Amino acid sequence: MEMKKIAITGDPSFIYRHQDLWKVMSSYVEKIEIIPCNDTLLIKGKALYSKLSYAFSKKTLKPISFYKSSEAFVFKSKQIEQKIKKLKSPPDLVFHLYGMYSPFHHKSDIHYTMYLDYTMILGERNWPQWAPFTDYRERNKWLKLEQAAYERAHHLFSMSKQVKCSLVEDYGIPPEKISVVGVSGNYQEPYEGPKSFGSKQILFNGSEFARKGGDLVLEAFRKVRYVLPDTKLVIVGKDLKIDEEGVNNIGNVSSRSEMFNLFLNTDLVLAPARCDPFPLFVIEAMNYGIPCIVSANDGMPEIVDNEVNGIVINQYKSDTLATQIIRLLSDTSLLRVMSNKARDKVKTQLNWHSVAEKIFQSLSNSTNDKS
Repeated sequence: MEMKKIAITGDPSFIYRHQDLWKVMSSYVEKIEIIPCNDTLLIKGKALYSKLSYAFSKKTLKPISFYKSSEAFVFKSKQIEQKIKKLKSPPDLVFHLYGMYSPFHHKSDIHYTMYLDYTMILGERNWPQWAPFTDYRERNKWLKLEQAAYERAHHLFSMSKQVKCSLVEDYGIPPEKISVVGVSGNYQEPYEGPKSFGSKQILFNGSEFARKGGDLVLEAFRKVRYVLPDTKLVIVGKDLKIDEEGVNNIGNVSSRSEMFNLFLNTDLVLAPARCDPFPLFVIEAMNYGIPCIVSANDGMPEIVDNEVNGIVINQYKSDTLATQIIRLLSDTSLLRVMSNKARDKVKTQLNWHSVAEKIFQSLSNSTNDKS
């Protein structure tokens, strides 16, 4: 399969988030064409679905999400399929982001791949709020559509080994059809500048406070302040109205330059999430040489190598987290060693050049295997 033109499909926010990947991929092919799904077309359908689901929600007391329904899966798959059919010239390959729908509702002669950060079964298992189905019938309809999308794909790319295991064990996808390629942070090239330590500033992404372990962070921070009273905690991502000594909740930070300054002035990043598929925030912190303390959940232990470039905590307790924070903030030489190791991993693995190389090598191998 000769690839000159690749179409990128997915939700607009996901496509924008991976814009640096498209720039790198453009060096492998003659043309990259972006085809986003238009969420505004779902508004009428969402209202209708809410009415139909009202009785179910009253009985089950479960949240209803039209965007995670079989109707939405089909609707968005058909929409992208029609957009692809209207192109003046068809792409050689469609590169689709995530598994919330497929780039084709029907079988197509055009090959497509999917780049996956999670599966619905993993979400159901690890964070049930991500699987808000009204009943088992609706759940099974979704899973049937999701599995068909994976089965019809030419190849699947997963960000983590955990996702590959789910695709094999939960969906029955042959392991040779799946390549683990990782992901990068919000940067095109790794940071090469200096990094200093000694600020005793901790950074935490609290955009989804409960899921990301915000309660554990606050509880541990209080214990840290008792031992190291000059320690500061900065919480970004959401305005949470937290009024505690030493805590600065600055809310959403949209400026890259502001985040750049925050990272450079931070000694330690905390990410003890209850569920987080493959957190880009941790990778971005490592890019700036910041050691991270993460939980052992999901893909986080695949990002952070315990006692090498950060810490992975297996016990989800505030005492365990506080002990590790105090240990690292009290030893700047250890922070510097971990910092250098973190930056090394970003340069060799967690960058878009490495991801793109793995993607196109896997495509080349899969094409040769089928020829």
